[in-house]
Amino acid sequence: MKTSEISQLLLDAAGLGIRLYSWQRRLIDDCSRFRVVLKSRAVGGSFTIALEALTQSLLHDNSTALVVSYSLRQSVEVFRKMRSLVSSLRRVRISEGGAVYVLDTVVRESGSYLELGNGSRVVSLPNNPDAIRGYRADFVYVDEAGMFRDDSGLKAAVMLTTAARNGRVTLVSTPKGKRGWFYEAYKDAMEKRTWSLHRIHYSMAPHISREDVEALRKTLNPLEWAQEMELEFLDEENAAFPYEVILSCVSDYTPKPHETDNPVYVGIDFGRYRDATVITAVERTGEEKLRIILTRELRNQDFNTQLATILDLINSLNPAAVYVDKTGLGIPLYEMLSRKAGQIIGVTITAAVKEALVVTLSNAMRSGRLVIPASEEKLITQLRVFRAVQHGPRLGYGAGGREHDDYVISLALAVYAASRHGEDEAMAARFWSWG
Repeated sequence: MKTSEISQLLLDAAGLGIRLYSWQRRLIDDCSRFRVVLKSRAVGGSFTIALEALTQSLLHDNSTALVVSYSLRQSVEVFRKMRSLVSSLRRVRISEGGAVYVLDTVVRESGSYLELGNGSRVVSLPNNPDAIRGYRADFVYVDEAGMFRDDSGLKAAVMLTTAARNGRVTLVSTPKGKRGWFYEAYKDAMEKRTWSLHRIHYSMAPHISREDVEALRKTLNPLEWAQEMELEFLDEENAAFPYEVILSCVSDYTPKPHETDNPVYVGIDFGRYRDATVITAVERTGEEKLRIILTRELRNQDFNTQLATILDLINSLNPAAVYVDKTGLGIPLYEMLSRKAGQIIGVTITAAVKEALVVTLSNAMRSGRLVIPASEEKLITQLRVFRAVQHGPRLGYGAGGREHDDYVISLALAVYAASRHGEDEAMAARFWSWG
């Protein structure tokens, strides 16, 4: 009996009403030791590896399956899917071909650990090579493998867990640039060498309707769409923020904006009427790092609603400075805000000013001063596709096509606010010291 048929029996027994797609069956039945899965967003990749890990644990007594995610939040989400399946399958017995499969005993479980009655265990881990090295595994699944910062450390840790056990490794991800372990494995698979390749396009996932596709397409610029949905590995050419630079800034932490005593700086990029406005707040830590503590997107809200939300945030965060986009339709919002809060500084974003914002942000990232939470996927994606583009004699910046760089500009304004405010403080300190 094929492994995918056992997986389908589990889904049927759980009463979930889910039928596996053809690509899911092919993946689950692929017994290759090394597999790479290149996928569009939202096709069901995390659910599929959770289901397969559970199936393999049921079929192989005393086995260990590791599910490794690039962030703590993502690892919790993947494990939540698995525990939901287990909860639906308590005390279920499946008989097939003389064999009886039982999932009636869970010996031990926590938010990241599950041990079955047959001695098998499933462990969900965030991006920590040292923690991974402590295991010997029969099955390892690396979710969103293209997002990992420490590729070499991750690769060594994962591969060594399978030593002496003939363990299997599966890398799953949307493309994240022509770099790192995931891209190397993809190229190897294209040459039909060590890795088995599965390409999962959104058209192969019927739960993503045509209406969903068109709605998503409107929210993403062409480069974002190519990367997130069309399975294209983007070149680094003309990238304002190379992916290695972005990943060097990413850290796995949970922002707690209302618990900081550090100076806070806010950047606001106003969208057009009934379009998105993005708010970003950074704190300056004792190590002189600029750490993102909040991002907020305001979509489909009129000016008065946006104004009320922004004022509430200013009152709760008490920022040292708020730099806001004072361009076009941002002018009336800026004027209303400046009458109600004293920390507001308007910035008219011309081509020269935008270049200054981007250069300041780039310097903060390249010097290691900026810290980005791993959960900020939309920001990371926009940074990834942000480009330096030649416009005649001038060098411009943007995402290309229908530009969606609101998260980038909001962050750039916040970093610029921190930079300028810090310079003013330092200048005042030098003046009074000299005086």
